[in-house]
Amino acid sequence: MVKKTMIVSVGGGKGGTGKSFISINIASALAMKGHKVLLVDADVESPIDHMLLSIRREKILDVFGFEPVIVPTLCTGCGKCVEMCPAHALVGKKGDIPTLISELCEGCAICMYVCDVKAIEEGKRRLGAIYRGSNGELDLIQGEVNAGVKQHIYVILYTLREASKVFGHYDFVIIDSAPGTGAGVWLTLREANLVIAVTEPTPLGARDLEIFLNLASKLNKDVVVVLNKSGLPGGRREQIVRISEKFSAKLFNVYYSYDALRTYIDSVPIVRMLPKSKVALSIFRIADHIEKLYNSR
Repeated sequence: MVKKTMIVSVGGGKGGTGKSFISINIASALAMKGHKVLLVDADVESPIDHMLLSIRREKILDVFGFEPVIVPTLCTGCGKCVEMCPAHALVGKKGDIPTLISELCEGCAICMYVCDVKAIEEGKRRLGAIYRGSNGELDLIQGEVNAGVKQHIYVILYTLREASKVFGHYDFVIIDSAPGTGAGVWLTLREANLVIAVTEPTPLGARDLEIFLNLASKLNKDVVVVLNKSGLPGGRREQIVRISEKFSAKLFNVYYSYDALRTYIDSVPIVRMLPKSKVALSIFRIADHIEKLYNSR
């Protein structure tokens, strides 16, 4: 029997709001309730979920992308590829064979298509890798881009593609997405049954939350807002409440506590390490809400 998998994408406008903390704890809470859970770490520029869960990961796939290879014997030095490169990864004056600055290349292949003499061939560059692991409670699939590589979108795409092969084996798939509202985040939102927007009680957190909720609304996604670090001294909770009401999004509070820092240090989810703590109980309430939505489908 095929499971009715529910895909939950966890995102947020700015970095540092605790998106990965919320992701791994919701995934763990659902697993503790007896569900089969897959956590997908699609924050490929800062993949830390395996560390937060004490998972020893193994590489399952290398990800490669396009990189131009210039054939010197064919190149006329016309400079068209240099002129058309949107990332300015090809440099050189007319009459010279262009030089590639690999770290700037975005893999768009425009240079290859505009070269009239076919002096640019398709090469490949290792962009990153995809890993998997398990802690015996939940499974993890994780992407990681190589340092200095700008084509992180391809690593996100391949991570989601690899993970989607096994979605049907799980009750819940929790996707920990990158911060922001770029194309990589859009990829993680498009297949989601529910979007969790993680924010913090600061003016910047409020501003980025509104931008993120605008994106989710354009994709017609059901959204809940998680106010992490609620009760932070000097926090601006009222701004988060106002924005959540504007988008008719249910708001959950995850309270500010040094208990969360302790679990980071020990690499154990707070719902597992301190299940009776105020923070853990607030996360269990989110898991209960997700479970209720799952059972009503």
